[in-house]
Amino acid sequence: MVRKWYISLLLSLALLITIVGAVSADSTNVIKNGSFEEGFIWGVGQHWNTFSNGGSASYGYHDDTWDPVVYDGEYSQLLEVHTKAVTGSQLDRYMGIYQVVDVVPNQPYLFSMYGLIRSTEGTEKDSEWNYRVQVGFDYSGGTDFNAVTNWVEVPWREWPRLQPGKIESFSQSVTPTSNKLTVFIRAWKKFPTIGQEGNINIDAVSLLGPSPAAAPATPAPAATPTPTLPATGVGMGLPVLGLGLGAAALGLTRRRLRNRR
Repeated sequence: MVRKWYISLLLSLALLITIVGAVSADSTNVIKNGSFEEGFIWGVGQHWNTFSNGGSASYGYHDDTWDPVVYDGEYSQLLEVHTKAVTGSQLDRYMGIYQVVDVVPNQPYLFSMYGLIRSTEGTEKDSEWNYRVQVGFDYSGGTDFNAVTNWVEVPWREWPRLQPGKIESFSQSVTPTSNKLTVFIRAWKKFPTIGQEGNINIDAVSLLGPSPAAAPATPAPAATPTPTLPATGVGMGLPVLGLGLGAAALGLTRRRLRNRR
């Protein structure tokens, strides 16, 4: 049993090293304004767009300069969802930001970001895991978050709203299937509440991989087209659950982002 576990671990690490090696060979950050230092428009970082599913909840987007919730530079993006002005709310309220980026199809990219979750309840136990963060990708460059089917929950802990703890990181590999990829980051409020508030801070977002400008030109098709496998639209998701990819993501990020800590 131990031998099987050891072999599985070695194979997983080998796969992680292969992915990170491919990304490191040409690691351009194709996300624009990932550290939110290029200004905000109505509380939203430039180059980013917003979405929500409405309902009986209030949503806010803010440029946050509070030092405990900023990882890189002077600003982070704050996503705020609360029920202070309503008598109740529905299940599953969503809000977030997204960005459509140019990518090289069928090449591995490494997505990473930093942030934290805060709430008036203060802990996951007290809120019953009410506030979560998720990341999703649209492989055709679409802008409808409802079309995303591969949401991945970010395993960040929850802190008291005015007493934030340590900023955490998240990384995941993704392989685009077209020359456009949409990155969605959303806050998920699971349950109805009255008079409660959740805050999610996002900073240092990156998508590292080959630069589209440096990609070789696509050769002209042959006279008789060769059958190819259809694009599945599914990227390889590897959330950071071990030291391998997490360490690599931190190393890549630190080479490109100024860590204020």
